[in-house]
Amino acid sequence: MASDYTTPVIAKAYRTPQGRQDGVFADHRSEDLSVPLIDTILAETGLGAEHIDDLMWGCAQQRGEQDNNLARIIALLSDLGEGVPGTTINRWCASSMQAVISASDAIRAGQRDAIIAGGVESMTRVPMEGAYDGRSFHPRLQEEYNLAELQMGMTAEKVGREYDVSREEMDRYAVQSHQRAAEATDSGRFDDEIVPIETDEGTVDEDEGIRPDTDFETLQGLPPAFVENVTAGNSSQISDGAAATLVTSKGFAEDHGLDVLAEVGSNWVAGVDPTVMGIGPVPATRGLLERTDRDVDDYDLVELNEAFASQTVYARDELGVDDEIFNVNGGAIAIGHPLGASGARLPVTLIHELRKRGGGRGLATLCVGFGQGAAIDFEVHGD
Repeated sequence: MASDYTTPVIAKAYRTPQGRQDGVFADHRSEDLSVPLIDTILAETGLGAEHIDDLMWGCAQQRGEQDNNLARIIALLSDLGEGVPGTTINRWCASSMQAVISASDAIRAGQRDAIIAGGVESMTRVPMEGAYDGRSFHPRLQEEYNLAELQMGMTAEKVGREYDVSREEMDRYAVQSHQRAAEATDSGRFDDEIVPIETDEGTVDEDEGIRPDTDFETLQGLPPAFVENVTAGNSSQISDGAAATLVTSKGFAEDHGLDVLAEVGSNWVAGVDPTVMGIGPVPATRGLLERTDRDVDDYDLVELNEAFASQTVYARDELGVDDEIFNVNGGAIAIGHPLGASGARLPVTLIHELRKRGGGRGLATLCVGFGQGAAIDFEVHGD
């Protein structure tokens, strides 16, 4: 039986609104998206830098402005200051989920008491184009794989083709994502999880990319972005944003008067064929289920990152998740997918929604570029 000082919990969970590429956050560096989340956590909890053992921050494209151990720079610019170390984590799209996993594992091992874990990505200021510069890859990778086929959109096309996900299914799912996200925004369901960001043009407090008027007929008319069925309308949006959690031991939270939002459960990561990287949530989730001796039906809510509608529909159906508990407030197709932030954004949204529903068990999972999957679960106790 774990002691209260080796039971990891989430004491705070926040995210920024998500901006579209070249949108509201075009002039905001990744540090400027991250610092407000960290400072809000410290201000609301009354914790000081002396209470935080580490900053674990995910970032997928660690180039240009996002190079040079971004986490440490963020710590120095925030109220954490010089005394709190920082490590920048890269598991591509699961970078910030890995930050939460690593933080909770450190708590569970009794090695740390309190860690701020999350991640960020500015896909405007550090665009993806540089990620597929063939000169940056080992020559053997090109020999064993056609690098063009490892581009995310090409892998999404292959998932749709090999696992029989039609263009109609993709587009209908994309419409649902926008409808659910728009309803969540209009009803204020995201309000508790979003920290507004100040820009020169004003305060940003809502996700920029949600399109309430999106309809099936419009999406059906969009041309393919890659080969056949994957379009800009049924793919995740290129976005800027950040997400953060305060991961502590249950004992630390009690000692410092912190509300426990959720207990952190188990986690799993998996590797898959990189040419169908979008199937990654399936083995990652199955590994977690096997480890916990649970079925997917034991979960009250499931959040799966909508990198592309093809892989989202496939993973949902292959895992047997009821659509009524799946991405209930929409997902990355509508909200956005800032690579290094999404892995923490999923738990943030999941935990807040579970609390609104009076508690329950939730699962967050996502695919990862170059053929991986990650999954983590949480339990929210009712009042």
